[in-house]
Amino acid sequence: MKKGSVFGLVGFILGACGAAVSITAIVFSALGLAFAKRNVRPHIR
Repeated sequence: MKKGSVFGLVGFILGACGAAVSITAIVFSALGLAFAKRNVRPHIR
């Protein structure tokens, strides 16, 4: 294997991990917003 292909492979793996992390972060933030909107009850004293 050439040196360039090794760096390309590492970059591809890091990019895939970054994409997966960002997608899961977006999904969890959307779920959090949905649950927060659904469970909000105004506390009036």
